[in-house]
Amino acid sequence: MPATIDHERGVRLWAWLLALLVHALFVAILVFGVSWQRHPDPAPLMAELWSDIPKPATVTEVTPPQPVTPEPPAQPAPTPMLAPPRVEPTPAPPHPEPKPALPATPSAADIALKKKKEKAAQEAKRQADQQQREKILAEQLRQERQDALKEERRDAALRADAEVRRRQAEQLAQNARAAQAAAVDRYKLAIINKIRGNTEVPEGVQSGLTLEVDVTILPDGGVLEPVRIVKPSGDPRYDQAVLRGILRSQPLPLPSDVALRRLFRVTHLQIHHEK
Repeated sequence: MPATIDHERGVRLWAWLLALLVHALFVAILVFGVSWQRHPDPAPLMAELWSDIPKPATVTEVTPPQPVTPEPPAQPAPTPMLAPPRVEPTPAPPHPEPKPALPATPSAADIALKKKKEKAAQEAKRQADQQQREKILAEQLRQERQDALKEERRDAALRADAEVRRRQAEQLAQNARAAQAAAVDRYKLAIINKIRGNTEVPEGVQSGLTLEVDVTILPDGGVLEPVRIVKPSGDPRYDQAVLRGILRSQPLPLPSDVALRRLFRVTHLQIHHEK
């Protein structure tokens, strides 16, 4: 056991020594690298100022000898060529200038013919203009007649359509009036039947009597008194019995249509006595 501990201590010592050696080597490399990259400062430069610049020594220029060129042998003089004789151009004869043509004096026949042609041309132009105006006027008249005919046809169609609509409206109004009259008559008959059912006719009243009255009917079917006798029957007993029967018949039957019910505000009734 002690030997093992000594062995471990020795290994640790060697490891520390090896690490210390590596670090020392690394530090030495860094120091060497920094000192190797450092450059010494250059030596200072010195300049000398001169007040006068010395002149250079005079140099004499020496001209080298020129080489001697041999002269060429003499050539015989060329024979001069004779120039051809000069031919003077012959001037062309001048062209005579054309003389201005004198205007021909028209004769009386030419003047008359010219006037006749001018007059014929003016007459032909006047006739052509007149025909053109007449043609334009005829076209305008034709167009106006067509427009008037179209307008007349349109008015006739409108009048016919209006007449058809008027007749239809009149027929509808007539139908409405007929339906209204039929409804009024139907409700009047219902009112009369109810009144006759509630009328106690006294003994001795002869049949065939007719009483005409105006009854003011309220919207709820009630009767506003007094009932006005328009035409008595001739027998006061029958008349009084009918008036009592009218009051007993309240409320009188009325249509549900409000507009139709207004027609029964004052109702004229003819009540006949039949056994």
